[in-house]
Amino acid sequence: MCPERREARVLDSAIELLSEKAPDEVTMADIARRAGMSKRTLYTLYRSREELLGAGLARMSKALFRPLRPDERDASLEERLRILLTFNPKREPPEAVIEMLRTVIAGARTYPDLARDLSRSGPVQVAGLVQNELARAAEAGEIAIDPDGIPAVSELLVDMVVGNAIPSLLDPERILRSPAEQAARRDRAIYIFLNGVRAYRD
Repeated sequence: MCPERREARVLDSAIELLSEKAPDEVTMADIARRAGMSKRTLYTLYRSREELLGAGLARMSKALFRPLRPDERDASLEERLRILLTFNPKREPPEAVIEMLRTVIAGARTYPDLARDLSRSGPVQVAGLVQNELARAAEAGEIAIDPDGIPAVSELLVDMVVGNAIPSLLDPERILRSPAEQAARRDRAIYIFLNGVRAYRD
């Protein structure tokens, strides 16, 4: 098995186990057994359980959003933002994502690099894509935003769409938003945002 497939199998196994058990109950031995390999082989890929779980969460975060395709570049700004800020369907259960996130946060002092890498993926990555589109829209006269403010404005829009994850982290019984609720929140955020920048232009 090539290294990429082996790593994908390990991460899939970790995510499956986290959908079945609490994070503290998932051991490296469990993950190795589920992946069909020895613990020794597993430790050649990841130095610790936290590092492995962090890699799994980073993989999921990077797949949350997608960039525009070439045929979508001529759509209206509103439609471009809607595409960029749409959550992609995920294979992993939402509960597993939350459990992995809890584990990485709990180990942030011990594994600061993992926490830092995670903070730069997912929403931070899509903020960069949004930033590029807002800069392009400002250049084309679709909106009027001070170029120096575009990075902060992009982060603000992404925050409006993604929302606050803390309630889900604190309350295991909290129901995560459905795709329909996520889409409705995204559309409200884009509407409020565009009306704000258009009012600013006027």
